[in-house]
Amino acid sequence: MTMTKHSEQVPRPGAELEELAEYYDSHDTSGEMEHGEWIEPQPMATTSLRLPADVIDQLKQQARARHVRYTSYVRSILERTARGDALPEIADITERLDRIERAVTRGHDADDQKTA
Repeated sequence: MTMTKHSEQVPRPGAELEELAEYYDSHDTSGEMEHGEWIEPQPMATTSLRLPADVIDQLKQQARARHVRYTSYVRSILERTARGDALPEIADITERLDRIERAVTRGHDADDQKTA
């Protein structure tokens, strides 16, 4: 059995868990771990956040589409935002706007050179 990366579906079916357990029971993974680095988990704190019910429903739907738990999905959004990382959708929009702006600016630069 070859382990490949794929989007993680939580919870995993029992048969898949059995297959994974059998794989790791019968294969030496020390070589894969040799170059790894131990990272201490960050301490977690609990907070309460009041959101409109429709927003929560939308977030839950997005989490299901990504096969992750709702709370993990919300935490990932908040963590990315706190680090200043743009959400992938926003990054795509920003890139598109930059391309449009460059195209429009090039057109204005050419017009400015013609009148000079």
